[in-house]
Amino acid sequence: MNELIIVTKKLVFQNEEKAKRTAELIIANKELAFQNEEKEKRAAELIIANKELAFQNEEKGRRAAELIIANKELAFQNEEKEKRAAELIIANKELAFQNEEKERRAAELIVANKELVFQNEEKEKRAGELIIANMELKKAEEQFRLVVESVPNAIVLVDSEGFIILINNQVEKLFGYERNELIGNKLEILIPERLEAQHPGHRDVFFKNPKTRAMGAGRDLFALKKNGAEVQVEIGLNPIETAKGIIVLVSIIDITERKIQEAMLKKHNKELEQFAYIASHDLQEPLRTVSNYMRVFEEDYIALLDDNARKYLQSVNNATKRMSMLIKSLLDFSRLGHNKKITYADCKKIINNVIADLQTLIKKTNATIDVAEMPTLNVYKIEIGQLFQNLITNAIKFQKKDTRAEIKIRSRKVDEKWLFSVSDNGIGIAPAHFQKVFDIFQRLQVSDAYQGNGIGLANCKKIVELHQGEIWIESTLGEGSTFNFTIPNLSL
Repeated sequence: MNELIIVTKKLVFQNEEKAKRTAELIIANKELAFQNEEKEKRAAELIIANKELAFQNEEKGRRAAELIIANKELAFQNEEKEKRAAELIIANKELAFQNEEKERRAAELIVANKELVFQNEEKEKRAGELIIANMELKKAEEQFRLVVESVPNAIVLVDSEGFIILINNQVEKLFGYERNELIGNKLEILIPERLEAQHPGHRDVFFKNPKTRAMGAGRDLFALKKNGAEVQVEIGLNPIETAKGIIVLVSIIDITERKIQEAMLKKHNKELEQFAYIASHDLQEPLRTVSNYMRVFEEDYIALLDDNARKYLQSVNNATKRMSMLIKSLLDFSRLGHNKKITYADCKKIINNVIADLQTLIKKTNATIDVAEMPTLNVYKIEIGQLFQNLITNAIKFQKKDTRAEIKIRSRKVDEKWLFSVSDNGIGIAPAHFQKVFDIFQRLQVSDAYQGNGIGLANCKKIVELHQGEIWIESTLGEGSTFNFTIPNLSL
């Protein structure tokens, strides 16, 4: 019974629990139904959401494709940007360099502007100086005209085309033209017709190498007067550089009278040659006869003569020999320059040949000769050799007693000529005799200690003048002498 009660109680309790469970189940079912409804709502919403999600996925796909394209475009743009960045870096560097250059140019421009300001100031100064210089130039031109007018020679100023631009009064006197008849005309108006065609070529040659030169020396030049008469002339050409180019100052000298005198001189020289011929042949013959008879007399009768007679005989022999030597020297002097020939010669070789020929005399007197550098010139070679031989021989001959001759030969160019000097340490010459020693047969030393015939230095002068040069002496008695002479480079 108790067990039944207990079972009943248990059953009641279980039923109560079942009722509770049923109530809870009803509630749970309701809750489940509610949840199912919510699930259905959620499912419907989910379907909608899935559709929306699918649509969004499709949109995302499209956006992804667009993004891929955009990324590619972005990558391309980045590459372009990098290129542009590299170009920009280079451009910036170039710009920096240009800026630096601009700064340098700006600095240079500042300096240039300062220089320009300075130059402008200098230009203003120069402009002032130019005004003064132009005034001075006008004065100089006027002075030049006055100088040209005062020159005793006929002066013609010619341009490179041969037109006469200025003459002096001497031109009017020499040629018989008025000034306005010559100025503006060509120089050919003063040239004989037979020579006129050659003149333009000569003028062109001169203007290619303009330098001061003489024309007419050694050949015949003629000019034409207004009246048609010809006059023999010598011409000097002197180029002058001007702002308008080279012009030439032509100096014209009428040498008609000189040519007449030269013809007379040639006639006199011819007469002198005839005299020299007579002296050489007609005078030498009696001298030889006297000399022969004196030798025979001396050989046959010397034993019969006393001391005084022997002295007289010796004096006659010496006088005969001296006379013969003087006649020969006179003949040599008169013939000097005949058959002359211009040769391009080394003057040092000429001197060395002379020294070689004089070796016996040089060794005998123990003389020393110092020869400096010498030029090579167009000269009369044989005559130049005679000139140096005479001067060296005199330097050795006219030496102080117990003194060794010391001779120095030098040369240097002076203007268009060469100046030669032969110096010694001999007895010297007094200034009063500087010109006299060059005269023929003039001997300053008549003592037997210094032998000579008085023709050596006359020969030297003639040889120098033959070369269109000059000769002179510098000397101090007891100390020595220097013979100076000039020689131009002759035209072949």
